[in-house]
Amino acid sequence: MSKFRGGGLRGAAPIFNFFSVSEMAGRPARPTNQKIIDGTFRADRAVAHEMMPEKLEASPPAPRDLSKAAKLEWDSVCAELLRLKMLHRVDLGLLAAYCIEMASYLEETKKIKKEGSVLTIQSKTGEYKMPNPRIAIKNAALKNAQALANQFGFTPSARARINVPAGESESALEKLLRAKMENKNRLRNGNQQD
Repeated sequence: MSKFRGGGLRGAAPIFNFFSVSEMAGRPARPTNQKIIDGTFRADRAVAHEMMPEKLEASPPAPRDLSKAAKLEWDSVCAELLRLKMLHRVDLGLLAAYCIEMASYLEETKKIKKEGSVLTIQSKTGEYKMPNPRIAIKNAALKNAQALANQFGFTPSARARINVPAGESESALEKLLRAKMENKNRLRNGNQQD
């Protein structure tokens, strides 16, 4: 008798059961408000009881346990999210994690600049060179910060996917470009009025 049955070892879970449907790859869900802004909202596809987090009207103070560099990042990011009306109470924990990772990245970068990217190590048999271990710490902090930054729209590619309603946050140049694009679309669609 074969020790393989059902695509795996006897008693072992089949490989396809390792991931649930909710963990599978695909497009991330978009909030209903974003769909309304984009004009893609459909009532038949709407989530029945979507979580609507509380928007903050003022920037909260930075958590006490953040370093000085992390607090500076906190103040900067909170001010911008507040201006865009995208600062929510439920996001503050992840925002703190982002600030910690950015501060760690900056601190490790300064230390590497001071120590050098290659270290000379003395041993019993002589000396040898090795990469500074802080480089791995710096790279990990940046990778973590980038992953969190994408959640908030802090990277150029993430910003391209987020539609902020026109209003106070729209500069004169952005208004001009938006008007130009709308006019171009009208011309393309044959809706030009003389």
